[in-house]
Amino acid sequence: MNTSRALPCLAIVLILCTLPAAAQQTWWIQSADYGAGNQRQDVTDTLRRRVSGPNFQISSGTMGVNPAPGTNKSLRIVARDASGKVRDFHYKDGAILNTAMFSGAPAPSWGGRPPSWWNGNPPGWGGGGNPPGWGGNQPGNNYGLRIVSATWGAGRQTQDVTNRLQGYVRNNRISVKATPQNFGDPAYGVSKTLNVTYMYQGRQNNASIPEGAVFSVP
Repeated sequence: MNTSRALPCLAIVLILCTLPAAAQQTWWIQSADYGAGNQRQDVTDTLRRRVSGPNFQISSGTMGVNPAPGTNKSLRIVARDASGKVRDFHYKDGAILNTAMFSGAPAPSWGGRPPSWWNGNPPGWGGGGNPPGWGGNQPGNNYGLRIVSATWGAGRQTQDVTNRLQGYVRNNRISVKATPQNFGDPAYGVSKTLNVTYMYQGRQNNASIPEGAVFSVP
């Protein structure tokens, strides 16, 4: 066997085998819910833990909840890529989730690029930047829009939807209708309220949005 010819061929094969893995895009999980129709439940934290492991089958067992017994359910994921693009993913019961596609860690804040106000200077150093607290979508940002906390429901039948609501933020703006389709139904048949605490342009605000109304900032 001519080893001088075999080695380049082997190198080509190895490169081709690694291309799909290298090219696969990563999506950072913003929020996730599981269920059917109006009977859906937030599973963001559960999913963020699971994507750190092997692929798994979507079911009430793997999701840890069964909000709609006896009904075919689905998993809905709102995720963001490194460039800031947001996309919805939908998986029916029985589907296999490719965990390599998703990350449960916090998403990159500016997609590998400095924010527009940087202008080549560190923030607050005379180059047009803002003082630390920073601006854009940086962790700890008080200048853009950040959901501090959010609950959805009625009376004692409420659930935390902070991560899910944050997933609806686009370019420091949000406009989302308070409905069971968007936030699940922790109090079936009862009129619910979305209670939100959020930071916007350096100020903390509170809002209570009745079911059917729109939460919009600015």
